[in-house]
Amino acid sequence: MGLDPFWSNLFRRRDEEGDSLLKILSGVPLFGDLNRWELRKLQGILHRRSMVPSEAIIREGERGVGMYIILSGEVQIVQKGEDGSSQLLATLGVGDFFGEQALLDDSPRTASALAVEPCKVVGFFRPDLLDLIESNPRMGLKVVMHLSQMISVRLRHTNRLLKETRIRVRENESNSSQERGEPGVEEGTGLGADPLVEDAS
Repeated sequence: MGLDPFWSNLFRRRDEEGDSLLKILSGVPLFGDLNRWELRKLQGILHRRSMVPSEAIIREGERGVGMYIILSGEVQIVQKGEDGSSQLLATLGVGDFFGEQALLDDSPRTASALAVEPCKVVGFFRPDLLDLIESNPRMGLKVVMHLSQMISVRLRHTNRLLKETRIRVRENESNSSQERGEPGVEEGTGLGADPLVEDAS
């Protein structure tokens, strides 16, 4: 006897959804070295969530537990300004991810992620990564190696931004001093590079 059309369509939908998720996962740098079997194993431990507009996926100041990958819809990354207003940092879409720093530690989130419209996301949390490392060390190592590379790249980018900001501050102070008729700050006196933000590349 042939399959009932309803169940046939249902199974086909599930297969298509699974293939779509695998495609998205393969495009996430963190999982770039995983083969299809490993991606399917990863797919089985992810946490699926459906969000409504304006719902917070993560909140600024809360302890981080892991990262999220967007399957559908749009998400805005916002941060509170000193005056209490919300500042838009980025708008993310399908295939984008955020919060991966929390896979390494549970430090407070530096920004919030809000659903702009109905959207679906999957979460990959620190306990999942630890279990993966224990059950499949080879696969876990692939993920950890890419995670460390991503964090390193972002730190170097942040260091460059800090250096550029310091240079602009020096230039502004020098220009202000010249306008007031005061001697400018000489190079290498008092405003040396902060070793904490030196590019270690």
